[in-house]
Amino acid sequence: MLDLSWNNILHSNALNFIIMVGIFLFIAYKMKVSQAVENHRASIQKSIEDSDLMKKNAADELKNVEKSLENLPQELDGILKNAENTAKAFENKTKSEIDALVQSIKATTERQINAEEKHANSLLLKNAGNASVEVAQKQVIRALENDKSLHRKFINDFINEIDGLEV
Repeated sequence: MLDLSWNNILHSNALNFIIMVGIFLFIAYKMKVSQAVENHRASIQKSIEDSDLMKKNAADELKNVEKSLENLPQELDGILKNAENTAKAFENKTKSEIDALVQSIKATTERQINAEEKHANSLLLKNAGNASVEVAQKQVIRALENDKSLHRKFINDFINEIDGLEV
């Protein structure tokens, strides 16, 4: 039978459990546990929403990267063709500049050769003229030494020519 004495009631587990639950509820009310649990739940919910947004942004970014990677071979081909065209243009420009420089050097060289040739001809003519004068001088001296009357004849002819000059 059921003994409902005050001593049994105080020692009963059921009563102790009810008192303990009451104390916990009072402490929870005083410490505002429900509000803290609600704040924690809201921060967890916000973290979940933020992670969903980040997941969506990452998926969009992945799609953009995949699209840009699809066009990468064509872009690389375009860059390579542009670089080849630039190199060819530079090569053609360089070739034309080198050709112009070669033509200029050739023209300068020809002018220098012509000037040296004229100078050499001038020296040859001068040396030939000097040699001719020396040979003629020697011949005149020899002729004068062999024939003394020739010497007088040349002096008289020279004096006659000076007299014939009008001053």
